[in-house]
Parts: sequence; structure tokens; C-alpha cells
Amino acid sequence: MTPDTTTDDTTDTADGAERATIYYDEDADTSHIAEKTVAVLGYGSQGHAHARNLADSEVNVIVGLREDSSSRSAAEDDGLKVRTPAEAAAEADIVSMLVPDTVQPAVYEAIRDGLEPGNTLQFAHGFNIHYGQIRPPEDVDVTMIAPKSPGHLVRRNYENREGTPGLLAVYRDATGDAKQEALAYAQAIGCARAGVVETTFQEETETDLFGEQAVLCG
Repeated sequence: MTPDTTTDDTTDTADGAERATIYYDEDADTSHIAEKTVAVLGYGSQGHAHARNLADSEVNVIVGLREDSSSRSAAEDDGLKVRTPAEAAAEADIVSMLVPDTVQPAVYEAIRDGLEPGNTLQFAHGFNIHYGQIRPPEDVDVTMIAPKSPGHLVRRNYENREGTPGLLAVYRDATGDAKQEALAYAQAIGCARAGVVETTFQEETETDLFGEQAVLCG
């Protein structure tokens, strides 16, 4: 696979060293998502945490699951509105892709017709965008909010009024509001309490793969 790096940029300091930018609650404005609907696709480790934290932050949430998904009853028991992925995406302004990387391309094909100009397609891992397995329309924002903890800790920290550090990246800003919207999302799920580091889809993907292959596998 050949990486698609056409819209990822890296900002360096004057001496050539990369400088990390970290955002916190005070940098975010929830008005950027207050009137919008978020479709959370998937209700696994990250999906359930994002959906419940968003709902508790008074964001309108729909969970997108297959009709035969074993997670449908859990999401409904948690008081969340459940639709198929295609139905959820068609109703939403922001579509958060929180199913496993391996099935994301197929899920995207099922929802792509529901994406409208000005919508956002959001990820928690950059793999499928970076390697061109998913190619969203040019008029759709593409962002990433990636909590750096398992979902159960993202949820627990939120409930304890604590935060979970995360990463933020903007791959495509079609609307001019992609970064502020992503920051508002990060605040709503509790990441901005602890700090959100700005990165790129390329950097997140490559460092994540390096960690999995070189560090964990040896």
C-alpha cells in the first residue's frame, strides 16, 4: 500500500525541531457541536465511551450498529438511540468511525451516500485515511480524535471528572471549522481536560504501527 500524504503537513520550529501543540478545555468551545448530531459507529471499547460521554455532555448522539449486532441491546439499555450505520450517518453532521480498522472500508461504503457537503468524517486512528483505503469526498471534513487510553478508562475518567489525554489531527478542512469542531468533540468526551496533542494522520499512523510492531512485538 502506498500512503496518501497529500494533505498532511508537519510544522517545524525555526531550528527544524517539531513543536507539539497541546489544547485544553479553555481552548475548546462546545458551541461548535452543540447543535449538531454525532453518529458513533460501533459500540465497542471506544464507541461506548465516546457515545456515553457525548450524551452526558448533552450532545445529540446516534449509535450506528448492524441490525444483528450483539451490542444493540447494550446501547439501547444505556439510553442511546440506535440505528443502522447508514441510517445514523444520514441523520448526522459528524460521523465518528469507531469500528475496527479492518472493517472500516466496508462500513464506509455503506454510509458514503449519506455524507453531505459540510459533514465531518472522524476517526480514532489514521490508518485507513493515510493508506488511502478510505477516500472521503472533497467537501467533507476529515478529522481525528484519538484518546490514548482504552475505552473503559475514557469513560471512568469522564465520570470521575478527570481527563484522558488524546491526539487531534485534521486531514481535510473543507468547512474552515474542522479543528474547532474536533476540539469541541475532544472536550465533550473528556480528553481536553487532560490535554489534546495536535498531530497528523501520517504521524499518528506510523508511530502507532511502530509501537505495535517494534515495541510490543520486538
